[in-house]
Amino acid sequence: MPPSRRSRWIALLVSTAVSLLIAEAGLRIAGVSNPNFYGPDPVRGWALRPEAHGRWTKEGDAEVRINRDGLRDDEHPVARPAGEVRIAVLGDSCVEALQVPAEATFSAILEQELARCPAVGGRRVEVLNFGVSGYGTAQELLTLQHQVWKYDPGLVLLAFYSGNDVRNNWRPLELDPMRPYLMPQPDGSLTVDDSFLQTEGYRFRQTGVARLLYGAFDHSRLLQLAKQAKTAADGLVGAWRASRVTSRPAGPELGLDDAVYAPPADPEWTGAWNATEAILRAARDEAAAHRTPFAVVSLTTGMQVHPDPAVRQRFMKQLGIETLSYPDDRLTAFGAREGIPVLALAPALARLAEREKVYLHGFPNTAPGEGHWNRQGHAAAARTMAGWVCGRLASGRTPS
Repeated sequence: MPPSRRSRWIALLVSTAVSLLIAEAGLRIAGVSNPNFYGPDPVRGWALRPEAHGRWTKEGDAEVRINRDGLRDDEHPVARPAGEVRIAVLGDSCVEALQVPAEATFSAILEQELARCPAVGGRRVEVLNFGVSGYGTAQELLTLQHQVWKYDPGLVLLAFYSGNDVRNNWRPLELDPMRPYLMPQPDGSLTVDDSFLQTEGYRFRQTGVARLLYGAFDHSRLLQLAKQAKTAADGLVGAWRASRVTSRPAGPELGLDDAVYAPPADPEWTGAWNATEAILRAARDEAAAHRTPFAVVSLTTGMQVHPDPAVRQRFMKQLGIETLSYPDDRLTAFGAREGIPVLALAPALARLAEREKVYLHGFPNTAPGEGHWNRQGHAAAARTMAGWVCGRLASGRTPS
């Protein structure tokens, strides 16, 4: 290579490196952070990486640490100490709750509230957070089967998020090749679709190159920003695909499924609801096999608990519906038939939000009333749940 051409290439490389360093420094000064807390999992597709940590600022602002067993929680001995009451909470990002400090999550607050539960009788209570972002009910059942029982809980709570859990459970709607699906069969059984194990993406994540990239993501804000853009794009694509099988217009919050607010109007949404209910039955049976009470808590979408009733009315008029309670009503009726206690949080939290004129979803760096619970949302949910959960402990097995 001629010296002049070589000099131009060196100058280009140097200027590119300097530009990247300046951009990296700028992102750090601006507080831009999107750490990668997840790695491949051969059963659930992905899971939290043990001992990962970082500052989450994409929505809310919190320092996040993952414990040695891959939970967004404190360290817990696997063997349950004598006299302790343990509750395992399954769920998605609403349970994982990267948006708020660990002590402000509903799991942590519920732990404090239950200290006054008569059924506890003064014993120590631990609420274990098994939430992982992006999980549907299928992955939560797999978590129950493969991760939870070693902790010997006295109660299992599955936190159901109607905003996207139904779609997550049905491959024809979700179209995500990187997650497992549990497909209901005519005899009521479930078969595991674990074809994600054969995808190029999953295989690549097992390689040494991928492990190097995980390390690079931990330290580079530029790479974190690129990953954030891809994650956002994937979420929008999933929601768009789900919206294509309903004639109802799209609502104001991207990434959620307005089709859940009304009875299914096509075969795909019918299949998604049927699969969801079959998975919940299987979770009930799994818990029963371990002689452990099982219950479902239906969480809230931002629209269900918007503090302005006029906004909720306009949204319902746009969708041509008279209520936002269809997913909660369906779950409650299903639970009554199947012997699964169900608590729908939306009615109580909507009343609180309207009375106090407070947003329970949303953060200063996001749209008000959208996204995940903020501190007020987590606190309201925990206090609403506490008495009901206390009743479940009183009526079920609470190991001594």
